[in-house]
Amino acid sequence: MTDHRIDDAVMWRAIGEALEAEDVAHGLPHQWVGVAEYGASRGADPWPARAALVSQRLGCPRDVVPALEAASAALIEGDDDLRAMFVEWARADIATAAPLLAAFTGHGTDVDHPVVLVADDERAALAAWLSKDQGSPVRVVHAEVIGGGFSRRMWRVRVASASIDGQERTVIVRVEQGGMFGTDTAREVAAMQGLRRAGYRVPEILHVDLAGEALGEPMFVMAVAPGVVRIDDDGLADVIRSVAELHRVPVGSIDESARDADQVMHDNIDYWLGLYRRHSPIPVPLLEHAAAWLHRELRPTGPAAVIHGDAGPGNALFDDQEGLTVLDWEFAHVGDPAEDWAYLALIRGRRTMPAEEWKARILEVANVELSDEQWHMWLAFNHFRGACVNLTALTVFRNGPRRTADQLAIGIAVHLRFLGQLLDVMPQ
Repeated sequence: MTDHRIDDAVMWRAIGEALEAEDVAHGLPHQWVGVAEYGASRGADPWPARAALVSQRLGCPRDVVPALEAASAALIEGDDDLRAMFVEWARADIATAAPLLAAFTGHGTDVDHPVVLVADDERAALAAWLSKDQGSPVRVVHAEVIGGGFSRRMWRVRVASASIDGQERTVIVRVEQGGMFGTDTAREVAAMQGLRRAGYRVPEILHVDLAGEALGEPMFVMAVAPGVVRIDDDGLADVIRSVAELHRVPVGSIDESARDADQVMHDNIDYWLGLYRRHSPIPVPLLEHAAAWLHRELRPTGPAAVIHGDAGPGNALFDDQEGLTVLDWEFAHVGDPAEDWAYLALIRGRRTMPAEEWKARILEVANVELSDEQWHMWLAFNHFRGACVNLTALTVFRNGPRRTADQLAIGIAVHLRFLGQLLDVMPQ
């Protein structure tokens, strides 16, 4: 029977190469030790045996994929005993993945990332492409990796351009990596350009390479946003104001489809569901069940709005002269405002302030008040979205060529953490 997880040979080769090279760009040694601990303790693929139990219960084929497809249908129809079985298996998988979760870098603003220089060949390729795109020679003086991002490879690059008498300028380069999180440069660039035209403060985009001519994957170059991350009271209030301001930007600035709020909500559920299906080698019945439940029970809280998708203190920079600039727009889309509020207060913002304090501050600063049921349901939506999008990291890890410990942790442990949290808020 085929093992439906990351192949042992791929995982152990990645561990060996990273530890031998001490390549901190692909993960620190302690992270790879966590990956090795997971690899040594995870045991055989449990799904063939589980599929056999499903087959006995439902009278379906014993092979993993058809058995899980049958289980998905049964869960959607309301087979509570089968659901309890899958929940028990999910809890066991979460425990098995604990070493990977411990190895995950996370999104903390206090994480100390080592300085990693961009490889010489990539620096040369970037310089050549910038020179061609600009129509005059550009020299890359210095380029280093910015730690903390997962959807993109991000570099801080100092360039000297003949067009400005050889003066140096620092820019930020964002490079796709294999479809991580199902986001793409074209949509990110279009959203940023639309928001900037609408007067919302985002970094200026300077160069765009959608064909991947320079570095093998789509990328864009943007101006450096001035400022610092702030988590003091005034800073957090400004983050809340920035989200409220975003939700007032006309949705036509990034999407001209003119869909109503209900259609947008259902489209978004289906989008995340389809994303997981494209990246998981086997069906995940609990996600299929969750999608059906959300379609049935979730309700819009108001008109559709432009949604950041990853709103939080780490994605906003404050400058005394320029004000606040919001970063990281790969998840930008049209959706329900409650999606951003629930993500900020109940997930992304929990490192800086308890959820109830966020709710009170959101009411005080933005005059936004959601019912307990709305908070609950849109938290469930965000957990569903997280469980789906994180499975894309397994595709990135499988395909390489830049395998990182965080990719494996996200694709397995962080996916399972979101799935477990989703189960906690769904009705039993």
